[in-house]
Amino acid sequence: MQLLDNAWIALCSDGSQKEKAVKSTIDALEKIEGELKGKSFFGGEAIGYLDVALGWISYWLLVWDEMRSMQLLDPLKFPSITTWMNNFLENPVVKENLPPKEKMVVYFNKRSKEMAPVMASSRHA
Repeated sequence: MQLLDNAWIALCSDGSQKEKAVKSTIDALEKIEGELKGKSFFGGEAIGYLDVALGWISYWLLVWDEMRSMQLLDPLKFPSITTWMNNFLENPVVKENLPPKEKMVVYFNKRSKEMAPVMASSRHA
């Protein structure tokens, strides 16, 4: 949950709050990288519960990176996560049920603009 929270803060904020959230997100991704090392999926060779629970990483984070010109998921730094993402996104059930990327960009642009004032006020609280 901390990964999602920090990634969301990185998307919706600026300045030092964004920098801190990006660092926390990357720290969490480093732990996930270690868990995936040498595996196709968290449980081994087939998609399991944890893959589904963390599947948002494979789609949302790429959209968020693109929207805010961030690079949370550097493929050179996170080769195991990158392989896992590709495997996950190529699964027919996942692939057939993802919303179009363009709609995700529109949705997250709207939500991040709505949340920006909340993020800014939490900085001063």
